[in-house]
Order: sequence, then structure tokens, then C-alpha cells
Amino acid sequence: MDKSSSSILGDVVLLGGGHAQIAVLKMFAMKPIAGIRLTLVTNDMRTPYSGMLPGFVEGVWDDDDLHIDLATLAQFAGARIIHASCTGIDADHKRLLFDHRPTLRFDVLSVNIGGQPALDAIDGAMEHAIPVKPIAQFQHRLNDVLSADKKHKLSVIGGGAAGCELALALSKRWLTETGKRPELRLFSRSNRLMPYMAARAGKLIEADLNAIGAHIHKGAEVTSIHANGLSCRDGQTYDFDACFLVSAVKPPAWLASSTIERDENGFIRVGQNLQSLSHPYIFASGDIASLHPYSRPKAGVFAVRAGRILAQNLQRYIKQQSLRPWNPQSRYLALIGTADGAAIAAHGSFGFKAHYLWRLKVWIDQRFMGKYKSLAMPPTPKTDTLDAINSDEGKHSDPAFAAMRCLGCGAKTGHETLQNAMREAVSIAIGMGADPDLMPDDSLAEDAASLPSPAPNMRILQSVDMLSEIVSDPFKLGQIASVHAFSDIYAMLGKPLYSLAIINLNEAKISIQTDQLTHILAGTLLAHSKAGVKLVGGHTSEGGSLSVGFSVTGTRPEHGAYTPAPKDAVIILSKPIGTGLVMAGHMQLKARGNWITSTIDTMCMSNHQATKIAMEHGIEWVTDITGFGLARHVLNLANRAGATGCYLYPDAIISLPGAQFMADNGIVSSLAGQNQAAVRLDHNGCDQHRTPLLFDPQTSGGLAMLAKPEQADHILAALVATGHHPAIVGRITHSKSGITLSAKDAG
Repeated sequence: MDKSSSSILGDVVLLGGGHAQIAVLKMFAMKPIAGIRLTLVTNDMRTPYSGMLPGFVEGVWDDDDLHIDLATLAQFAGARIIHASCTGIDADHKRLLFDHRPTLRFDVLSVNIGGQPALDAIDGAMEHAIPVKPIAQFQHRLNDVLSADKKHKLSVIGGGAAGCELALALSKRWLTETGKRPELRLFSRSNRLMPYMAARAGKLIEADLNAIGAHIHKGAEVTSIHANGLSCRDGQTYDFDACFLVSAVKPPAWLASSTIERDENGFIRVGQNLQSLSHPYIFASGDIASLHPYSRPKAGVFAVRAGRILAQNLQRYIKQQSLRPWNPQSRYLALIGTADGAAIAAHGSFGFKAHYLWRLKVWIDQRFMGKYKSLAMPPTPKTDTLDAINSDEGKHSDPAFAAMRCLGCGAKTGHETLQNAMREAVSIAIGMGADPDLMPDDSLAEDAASLPSPAPNMRILQSVDMLSEIVSDPFKLGQIASVHAFSDIYAMLGKPLYSLAIINLNEAKISIQTDQLTHILAGTLLAHSKAGVKLVGGHTSEGGSLSVGFSVTGTRPEHGAYTPAPKDAVIILSKPIGTGLVMAGHMQLKARGNWITSTIDTMCMSNHQATKIAMEHGIEWVTDITGFGLARHVLNLANRAGATGCYLYPDAIISLPGAQFMADNGIVSSLAGQNQAAVRLDHNGCDQHRTPLLFDPQTSGGLAMLAKPEQADHILAALVATGHHPAIVGRITHSKSGITLSAKDAG
């Protein structure tokens, strides 16, 4: 057997989700290279298309129209996604640096992070101007201006195409929102508008600005911006209510410490093939790149057109083939919207305006976005279900017959790999604030551990849990797997103290495997330290899919028999539910990036505080919500407490963003059917649209506790104060069996 065919032999890391990078993701999805693992590192889970920004400002497009979801695109490409802000590139040692997570190795790096607004060019711009980039921040600040009263004087600094287009869009938006146009001023350092385009195009846009009553200040260099006004070099001052800045961009400050060759302005210098002139395994495109020997404006049109060449050259570099040159045209067609249903076309010395040009721009923009938003997983090959020996009974609930089996709750590595990874992970975790006294030795060489005897009158608790690769970020996976494993101990009102790790790694070359294990262990140790748990040993293996688990030992005080639960006890749930639904949707390219982020944040949240609050209020009946889903877990809890069943309030249950959308669209986890089949459910006339939430298997779910009704408000307040999103989701009953759905205020 050729193991190399299934091994990870190289890491291609994409830093940033800019216009060129999304083309790379799409091409690698269409033409993957065996042995290559793709990773996208981004501080935003969505990337905006700058060409549609003026239309968004005008009100033509909404927020979703403007953005491409990177989480969906990465899933489509089979790429890992690391949601974090990079703070440096160690080009010589092939590492990306971060402030709050381990470094990330790469074999090939592609940088497409755009630039930052050069706010230091004008005094006061940082404090008082609204820069157009980054676009996400611009959107928030624009919304703030729109929602405020008496914002009628607007200034736009920047007489290029972007500034003029923005000015026209702002005026149209104000007309739509308020019924009248704002008092608008446009400032241009040049003596003509859009100086890099045809003179005819500049005259056309100037006529449009004059037509809406804008005050145009040509040859006016703004030197300072104040709280409600700006000053020009000629001594003139002008008042404003809001000032928008369309400035040149500069590279992030951290790039200056890299050894990558840069131009005089600090941008990464690349050749015609988009390859770094100093480090051949690094590529760059978009605003962050300085093309040698050509010089081109920092315009999105070039990044879009560079995408195809970048994708091809990354693949050709990996295959040791000659790279293709990119010759960006010196003359290109620009379509500038004029916020009146028309657009100006500029090409070389040619410029004219027409309504059909706006329709053409809309078609081009929608066609571009459609390539990255209309994604679908390829059809799963039909599997022979061996009907002769497998009846239809059970096929709908047995995951073995599912087209796509969900991850989550549901060969020994080398000593040097383990030792190096552990040594680095310990250093990282301590650097991030982990307790040195809770750190393990350099390796997890021992499969067993000798633990001290518990104190007198203490009961030993043990649990074991394992997760598959529910998230592609190994650092987060280590955190989630730890928190998930500790949860059973917390549900027994105990304190976890020690753990043994069980980690199975993908087959990969040693450097890749070591890096992956380092990230897993760093996340593990950080979560362990926060919980006061020491990792004392474990077992690592390789082959097949990645999985991380822990056998956890804890203690709790001995006590007598449990106090019977009150007959009218309510059920309090500490966390939202829906992790299975959202992650199942992610696997099918239906989940938005911000839904994934919220779900991951919830899974990383420990149940420690919820347990502490339960104990402070004398709560004895507690369970955690994991793979069996809410309904099965709370029913088991009610039965243990002596009740025959429980009422659940579907409309009171707090769900994660996107979870109900998945349920409404028929997307469920493959374990949901088994969970529902194990519970007697009476809908009791309630709408069934919330039912999938009741049986959704949870990874690192919250705690459910039985409390006296008079305690509920105090417990809810304590949970909210510690960052939880709790709710009363039901009550136990001694008169009915199984689960009965009910409105919250029912008797």
C-alpha cells in the first residue's frame, strides 16, 4: 500500500481572504493536489467585494450581497480555517506569528491581506475621519452616522474614482433616508477629478457631482482633521458632521520586521509571477504586493485578475513546473457607478456615460460573486446498501447509511515528534498564562499515571470522551475536546484534577505532524490550566482521521442520599443549543462564517462556572447536554430524580445563530434520528418546527439543572453575570411519561 497517497506531505497557507485568494481556494477545490493540505488564515470570516461597496452605500446591495463567506468557501475547498489575526511572518523559518496562539508552519505561503489606510498622512485622521478601509469597520461607522440625528454636512477626502463614486453614493443614500441631499464637499489634491483616468471621464463625474449640489475642492490638500471640521494647506477651514477618507493604503506595521524583500513603501516586492523576490516559497497579491518591474494602482480590479495566475502558479510551484508571468494591462476598463441608474466607462483616453453601463456593471459584479457564493458539495457516490441483507427498517436512523456522517461526539507516533510538540506546547501555554505547575513533562510517554490518593471523604470520579475533527483549527480542537471531556465531571458536581490524552493524528510528514500536535496540545494545556487540571500522560497514534480525547479523573465530597427533586422543579439550561445542526450545515456549505464562530465560542466555554453556581444554590440534580441531545438528557435527569417525565418549552429554548435555519431547511445531524427514536414525545399541539433542536447532538453543550421555581431568577441572574445565555426550558412531571411539549406559561 502506498501510504503517501493519503499522507499530508505539504502545507500551503493562505494568509488573508482577499480577491486573489478566493480564486486560489476555488481552484484547489476544483483541482486538489494529493498530499497538500490547504489552510486559510483570516481575521474575518467574510470578505467584502470592494467593487460593490458604492452600491451598498447607495442602498442597491445589502450586506450579504457585498460579502463572500470564507468559512463556506474554505469548507468547499477542503481547507482548514484559522480565525485569528496574524502579527508577523518569520519568512526564513516558514512560520506565521500570532499574539494569542501558536505559530503556524507553512511550506508555501500566499499573502493577500490588503493594506491599511494611511491615516498618519493627515493630522487627526485617526481620531476624526471614517476611512473606507477596512470595509467592515467602515460599515459599522456608516451605520452609526446614519442612525444619528442632524448629520447633514458630509466631507469626502479623495478625488479619485473611489472617492467620487463614494460621494455620489452617500448623497443618494441621504436622499433616500432623509428626503433631501446632504451638504456635500469633495476634496481632491489633484487639479482634476479621477486624474489616473481619461480626462473625459473626470469631466463626466464632475458634472454629476455638480448636478447634486456638491462643493468640489480641486487642488485642495487636507492637512488636518478636527472633531467637526478640517483644514487645507491654503488655510481654508470647513465644517462637517461626518468626514469620509478614501486614502492611500500602507502595509501593516508588523511586516517591517520580516526579512521578506519590500519596496520603499514597505509592500512585499514580487516578480511578474507573483513570487517574492527574496523567498521563492512566498507569493503575494493585491494591495500588499508591489509588482516588479511594473507599477499598478492599488485597485481591486488587479487583485481579481491576478487570482487565476496566482492559483496556477501556486500549483505549478508545488509541482516544480515553470511559473506563468502576469502582465497586468496598463489600460483597463473601469465602470464607475454614478448613483442615478447609470455608470461611466473609462478606458485609456476614452470615457462616456450610459444607463446600460450600470446594468453591465451589475451583471459583472453578480457574476463574480456567484462564482464564490453558489457553491454545492459534489454529489456523494451512491453506496450499495446491500438491500438483500438490510431491510428498510432502521436505514433512516442508522448513521452507517447516511450520505454524510457528522463529526463531533460521536499506530503510535514517533517519540521525537511527541517530545518536540509537547516541549513547544508547554512553552506556548505558559506564555499565554497557563500555570507552570500544571504542565506535564516533555512527553506523554506514559500510557498510565500514578495519582495521589484523594483526601478522606472524597469520592473519585472518572470519565472519558473523544472528539473527531469537528473544527479544522487544531488549537481550537484541543480546547474544545478538553472542555467537552471535563463536562462529565462537572455534571457530577465534581472537580476534574488529572487527565490522560488519547490523540490520533493524520498520517503526515514529521514536521507537519509535529506542528499539528503542537497546536492541539497548546490548546489542550491552556484549557486544562484554566480548569486546574494536569495532563499526566496519554497515548498518541496515527492513521485515518484526526481525533482528540481525554480520560479525566476528578473528585467530589462524599455525601448521603440525594435530596428528592421538588415536584415542581424547573429545568434551567446554561447554554444555547444547536452545535450539531450548525456544524452539519457547515459540512454541507449552508452555514455562515459568523454562525460557525458563535458555535465554536460556545463549545470553548467551560461548564465550571455553571457547576459552581448550581452548587452555591444547593442544586443536586445536574446533567450536561452532549451527544444524546437536550430531550434525552433532561428526560434521563428527570427519571433519575424520581419524576416520570418532563415538559419542555420549545419556544423558550435559546438556539445558536443559524441552528433554527438548518432545522427549517431539513439539515440535521446524523445522530438526531436515533436520539428522537429513544424518546417518547408528545407534541401536545405545539408547532413542530423547533423539534429538531430537542434531539440535536451537542458537542461541549451546557448544563441542565433542576431547581425550585423560587430559585430560578437568582440562578439565571448568576449565570448571565458569568457570560452565559441561560433559559428555563421546562419542568419535571410526575403524572406523564416521556417528553411533553408545552408553552412556557402552561399549567
